[in-house]
Amino acid sequence: MDIELKVASHGVLPGKQMAECWRDGVFVAGIYPHEDGIRITSKYMADVLKEEEPSYHIGQWVPSAIIKLRERR
Repeated sequence: MDIELKVASHGVLPGKQMAECWRDGVFVAGIYPHEDGIRITSKYMADVLKEEEPSYHIGQWVPSAIIKLRERR
């Protein structure tokens, strides 16, 4: 499985950017700015696992969230 992130212009908020998530050449999710943080949208979203796998960043362990995506149908 090949996952790629691309930066794109936000279609609704001019001047803002978003990240597109592509899996095997197919767009599967968008990551957008949100007033409380970030919003992730996907018709393939199956589950969200909070802090299941902490990430190591700049010398410390920090919480993370894993977004599980279903297979395309």
